[in-house]
Amino acid sequence: MDTAQYKDRLRHYFDGVGFARWSAIYGEAELSLVRRSIRTGHTLMLNQALAWLAQLPPPPDQPKALDAGCGTGLFSLDLARRGYQVTAADLAPQMAHATAAAAAHAGLREQIHCQVADLETLSGRYDLVACFDVLIHYPPEPFVTMLSHLASLSKSILFFTYAPYSPFLAAFHRVGGYFPQSQRRTTINMIRDELVQQTLADCGMTLRFSRHIGVGFYHTNLVAALRQ
Repeated sequence: MDTAQYKDRLRHYFDGVGFARWSAIYGEAELSLVRRSIRTGHTLMLNQALAWLAQLPPPPDQPKALDAGCGTGLFSLDLARRGYQVTAADLAPQMAHATAAAAAHAGLREQIHCQVADLETLSGRYDLVACFDVLIHYPPEPFVTMLSHLASLSKSILFFTYAPYSPFLAAFHRVGGYFPQSQRRTTINMIRDELVQQTLADCGMTLRFSRHIGVGFYHTNLVAALRQ
């Protein structure tokens, strides 16, 4: 399957049944045990990113941020509350619209600009670029292309997650494929750490923080990198 087919499949999923599933996970609805573990892991990941942000060089006046693959806007809202002007973009229109609605409800409409966009079409320069739980859906070659593009948009800080390779996690994801369709995980592509580190170096960025977040069925590596 080529990159365009991956994107079409993801757009269809996250703008359809996936929107209902993931907006519930990102929200406060009652969930199954599997989805509760994903919510817990995702919340832990976002909180860790914010804790790291407090330890990184302070942003300039009127900082700009890009939340690529914004989902329902949880991280966009956190950045806006910290003074960032945020561009929140998602491949799925329903996700971008949900972020816009959340921004309006929180009184942050003027600080968060939402758009429907393919990750690779995003442009501009930002003090901070974040991309959470998006790159996990792509195999190595498009992963490198997309990570490199995100790095090119960052003047200073780059946050992202990827699914680390390990035999245990490979078996874990295979087990997930046997769950009922309503509980089944989306396709996850595992990436070796060495490829991530080499891509960052090729893009002129230095790994600053890295942590594996593992809770139930949520397993990801969170990375913070800085422009050299």
